[in-house]
Amino acid sequence: MGFFRTMDNAAGEDLSWFWKGWFLENYKLDQAIEKVEYTNGKATNGAEVTIANLDEMAMPVNISYETKSGIKGTLKLPVEVWNNTAVWKVKLPIAEELKIIEIDAAKFFPDMNRLNNVWKAAR
Repeated sequence: MGFFRTMDNAAGEDLSWFWKGWFLENYKLDQAIEKVEYTNGKATNGAEVTIANLDEMAMPVNISYETKSGIKGTLKLPVEVWNNTAVWKVKLPIAEELKIIEIDAAKFFPDMNRLNNVWKAAR
């Protein structure tokens, strides 16, 4: 435990979520995109993305998106979004229709099921 506290102090934040998931338990990670809706039914108002943490391990969430005209963006959500819930809604600041949204496009985290990390617009 001394090592964990030392690393927390060096990082300047509480990393207990990391230590618990990786070292004290045998948790698995499965983040998913559950639903994508345009705000008030119009892409010009932005989009609301419902994401879920389907397993026990909590990790930060990196969301990448691209609009149909090729505008790209990313959002990084802290691990704390999973503190009291397994489902979270996030608003994407877009003004046109989306082409694709992906959680952890860089494949940085050990997600068990990457198939539910991607949402693609109907053609």
